[in-house]
Amino acid sequence: MTQLRISAKDLGALRLPGFCPRCFWLKRHAKRLPFQIFPGIFSSIDSYTKKVVHAWMDGHDGAPFGLQQLGEVTNYIDPPHHSRFMMEVLEYDILLTGAPDGILQFADETIAVIDYKTAKFTPAQDDDVPPQIRSKFEVSV
Repeated sequence: MTQLRISAKDLGALRLPGFCPRCFWLKRHAKRLPFQIFPGIFSSIDSYTKKVVHAWMDGHDGAPFGLQQLGEVTNYIDPPHHSRFMMEVLEYDILLTGAPDGILQFADETIAVIDYKTAKFTPAQDDDVPPQIRSKFEVSV
């Protein structure tokens, strides 16, 4: 049997209230879906956001304004390259892959794995994050 390799994003999608098995299968097996094309400007904005937050952390004490409400951030940890960010779950023969946008360390030694989003917020997006997590880490910028 071949080990299942799945990204953290795809694994998380399985737990969302609005999960659609057919849509999930299409995303994982179709070469390119015409309605799924990601404009290059968003990659540029994502890269810029990462650089700005990292630069802020290098030059100031604490996190930038939009992230301060998470708690007392003491360190920014460079996330490993996506080819090295993986975890094997032997019990289920799964290789969990992916790469976070950033990792913040707090005064109490806990960490937060950050995934920046560039989009206009819509109420439907509330379904993308379980309420217990959303209430703890919701950040308005």
